[in-house]
Amino acid sequence: MATTTATTTLSSYFNGDLIFSILFWVVMIVLAAVLFELFRQTFLFYKQSLFKKSIEWTILEIKIPRDIQKTPLAMEQFLINLHGMRNSPNDVFEEYLEGQITLWWSLEVVSFSGKVHFYLRTPKRHKKLVEAAMYAQYPSVELVEIEDYLNKFPVETKDIYESNESIFGGELILDKDDFYPIKTYKAFELSKEELAIDPVSALIEVLGSLDKDENFFLQFLIEPASNDWKKEAESFLKKLIKGGGKIGGSGGGGESKGGRGFHDYLMEWSRNIAMAPAHYPKWKDAPDKAGKEGKKEEKKTEELPKEKTEPIKDKILSPGFNVLVRFIYLAPNSAFNIGVGLRGIRSALNQYTTHETNAFKQNINVWPLLKWHKFPYFFLDNRIEARKQRLWHNFRERVLPEKIPFGKFFTSSIFNFNNKSKTFILNTVELATIFHIPSEKVLTSPHIETLSSKRMGPPAGLPIFEEE
Repeated sequence: MATTTATTTLSSYFNGDLIFSILFWVVMIVLAAVLFELFRQTFLFYKQSLFKKSIEWTILEIKIPRDIQKTPLAMEQFLINLHGMRNSPNDVFEEYLEGQITLWWSLEVVSFSGKVHFYLRTPKRHKKLVEAAMYAQYPSVELVEIEDYLNKFPVETKDIYESNESIFGGELILDKDDFYPIKTYKAFELSKEELAIDPVSALIEVLGSLDKDENFFLQFLIEPASNDWKKEAESFLKKLIKGGGKIGGSGGGGESKGGRGFHDYLMEWSRNIAMAPAHYPKWKDAPDKAGKEGKKEEKKTEELPKEKTEPIKDKILSPGFNVLVRFIYLAPNSAFNIGVGLRGIRSALNQYTTHETNAFKQNINVWPLLKWHKFPYFFLDNRIEARKQRLWHNFRERVLPEKIPFGKFFTSSIFNFNNKSKTFILNTVELATIFHIPSEKVLTSPHIETLSSKRMGPPAGLPIFEEE
């Protein structure tokens, strides 16, 4: 009887208490892991915030002479130099105790009442290096350190409304995957010395068409990227070639197992079994009588046209930047024209699109145009205002998207969650296409103020190195 009772107790323990104990410790381990990850992200966000606040910035206005004869290739070389200044945390100490992050730059084109200006914001520690890199490619330009031009505008959107003005803005993203390039300046070139069309001319015309008191601000935030995106692009190319130009399963139009799926094999087996009394089975994967010649013909038919692969191969040859394109349109209520923000900037950048390349489009998740019949339906005015305020704040501070999930949550508001901004990859060729010093053909336009005298170049022995 005692033996039976002990067996029953032991069985109960194994069936009940042991399972409960296992579940308890599993829950505790999972909870500890979640809490540790939350603490890690919170601590890292705090340290990175301190590091960002410690960065000293300076704004350089690019004063342009009238006789610029450089192609965007000069700007490409300048951007390659910028990419060479890339920093990143080298160890756990720099990442978690110092909060180091990769520094970035802001390339800006601004129109005040139709007068176009070019600016470059750089970390102050890199100012001399940036000046040396710019003068090496554009010896006749002048870089003038100025106070931030945005300081003369209100900080809050409510103050903008009180001054009888309106504001609109947005961000642009790529229409396709980052691997696909946009149309670059090389497609516009007539010769090395002369451009058939300066790609930046369309943008200058749009910005120069503004009336008095209208303001348009365009910024390209550029952060030097690591080479990880190139590895992803190479993997993408391999899949593209292997799939005969089609990526993925049913969603991408491709097929598994060398172009054949389980359904194909099942149908082939069923057909051969049904037709076995009449003729020998025929298998699709079996070599035919033609042998190697048949295989060669098959390979020829599976070769992809260069138009699909060459643009991607060309893109990964140059260094890449994580890029965020952001714009703001600010004007008095009497002159406010929302079409400038909606279509003006897109039309100017639409020239970089072809059938086989990428294109720019509006990031509708951040722009301040919402409809009452779209989810989540409620508090429409509050959500629109929250988006406008975030866009204006992010533009003024030249803010890149938060990379840490806790950082996105912490910087969110009740009417606007901060996870909508997106960066994308442009290489130095693409970036030089959409932002470069205009050629002399464009500088004949009255929209750009040019230097009355030519700069003679930097003085000899210009110091370019300083202590970090």
